[in-house]
Amino acid sequence: MRKLAAIALPLVALIAAGCSGSGSAATRTATTPATSQHPATASPSSPSSASPVMTASERLFANGMAASIADIPDRAVSGPVMHAYIRFEHDYGSADGDVGQPDASGTLFPVPGGFKVCSTGSDASSACSIFTQIRYNRRGQITGLSVDGKPVAGRIATAPSATSGGLTISDVASYALSSAQDVVVVTFKLTDSSYRPVNTSPALLASLSGASDDTGKDALPATLEPGDSLYGAAAFDVSGITGLFCLQPNDGFGERLPCTTLRLA
Repeated sequence: MRKLAAIALPLVALIAAGCSGSGSAATRTATTPATSQHPATASPSSPSSASPVMTASERLFANGMAASIADIPDRAVSGPVMHAYIRFEHDYGSADGDVGQPDASGTLFPVPGGFKVCSTGSDASSACSIFTQIRYNRRGQITGLSVDGKPVAGRIATAPSATSGGLTISDVASYALSSAQDVVVVTFKLTDSSYRPVNTSPALLASLSGASDDTGKDALPATLEPGDSLYGAAAFDVSGITGLFCLQPNDGFGERLPCTTLRLA
């Protein structure tokens, strides 16, 4: 994969008690009436291990979130919101890796009603995210949770794949960051079959309904050639997570490349 232009916004910026910096995103409330909350636990004896009272699904989820690129098995979650959320986390981490700034792996700590993931950046800053209000269905799959006290329900959207001008965007998801006011990040997988950009740095621009044209916080490709397949992300100073998301050439003419409509998951 080709590297992306540097992203100014830290990957999923969140603030947690005792830590500040970038962290993870969140999900929604339960999709079934069957729910449970695991009990509070004491401080971990080993900071590299998760709480011993975690359910199997929660452990899969927590370990996946602690990876440098979130890798959470589909079987650990249930419902469109949770599946959209794990897609967003994976794609955002992948875009950050493609930009040449991969996240460090995190460390798990139990907290009352959930767990916390903390990691240390290259500048020695600490970043934490707290996952609580975890809900399950009768099969033990996670159907909803909150990050830093804010549920993801109503804050995540998805869009179908779209192809135009030799480019395809897929796995499109938008998420309203919980720590930043009016910042929405859209992530996507980009496949180039025949597109050749006129300009580079970046080769593409992105737009979202209601947002300023100048996002200033993008992880979009600086170079792009047929055969490339990579992940991208664009951050927008806007509160809305739904609406038309488009890519367009960086040539000053504003022609639209693939466009797709984001709707609540």
